[in-house]
Amino acid sequence: MDFIIKKEQISSIPLIGARYAGERAVISENEARKKQQGNNPFPKLTNVSDTPLSKSQLGTDVMSDVTFDSVVWTDTQGKTHRTKKLTFQAILIDLTFPRNIVKTEIQGRNGTVKEYIGEGDAQIAFRGVITGQNGQYPESKVQDLVQLIKAPIPIPVICSYLNNKGVFSVVFEDRTLSQEEGGYSYQTFSLNAISDTPIELQIQ
Repeated sequence: MDFIIKKEQISSIPLIGARYAGERAVISENEARKKQQGNNPFPKLTNVSDTPLSKSQLGTDVMSDVTFDSVVWTDTQGKTHRTKKLTFQAILIDLTFPRNIVKTEIQGRNGTVKEYIGEGDAQIAFRGVITGQNGQYPESKVQDLVQLIKAPIPIPVICSYLNNKGVFSVVFEDRTLSQEEGGYSYQTFSLNAISDTPIELQIQ
């Protein structure tokens, strides 16, 4: 950008210089902003991604995992069992929030009268896989999982996806371990559970 300064404008040289410096600063700022935003069509949104928790065995980023905490329980024969604290990285979650609604049908009226609306237990479906070494079945890890899902008590769960939605403890219902053709070195599992809310009794 070039300026042609006339004789009568000599006294305004400081003002012209300041304007030039200001224009250059605006241009530099816009260029820096475009470089930082890249192809982001929304200038107010940043390009900063969430920080991964860790790396998986395949070297991919783990953004969320599920940890079932250790619990202690006693069976009907008086034997004490303690489960291990298990963390699963290759796991997906389906979360459903059902409602308890008492409906009453009234003759001569369309629809029903809703007498009571309350929140039911959250329903959680876990779908995951336990991997072993190439050609080796992950026997010990699967046994730890079996011991966990057989515990007849609520299991504390540590998972940001669930905890942020008010689920901190689950009770397993249906538990499935499946085999797949050519999948000897890993074990897939699906666990259906419901949320559990501890009840605190007050002695008066």
